Amino acid sequence: MATTHAHLPLNPTSPNLAVESSRTPARRPPLPRPAPVRPGLRLRAAIDTALSGLGTDGAETTAQALVTGLAWTAACGETCQVAPQVAAVRAAITALGAGDLDTAGVLLTEAARVLHDLPPLPVPRHAAADDLR
Repeated sequence: MATTHAHLPLNPTSPNLAVESSRTPARRPPLPRPAPVRPGLRLRAAIDTALSGLGTDGAETTAQALVTGLAWTAACGETCQVAPQVAAVRAAITALGAGDLDTAGVLLTEAARVLHDLPPLPVPRHAAADDLR
């Protein structure tokens, strides 16, 4: 194989990056930190919807809104974090099926109050270079 002693071109369009020693890769900015999340957010929204239509909507429509909130809570993996409120919503669905709107309203009001007062979950922080030592 014949080689020549010609130097390779050092320009920005050169495909051979090993030759361009002055070129360093660009550093990406860090990702923004996620916002803290309150557990049971969708369940609280379903309870608020059910409470607003408790006397005017049918019991089946109200129960369906609560079942949807329970499904979202389970899908997010938050059922164990708000277990007493989930039990209260299930009891309210049973009360709605029996036609007891007063009991359902009391259960949902208490569950909504507790869900509103829950603190947000802490957001996991990224390890800094000093933390890895």
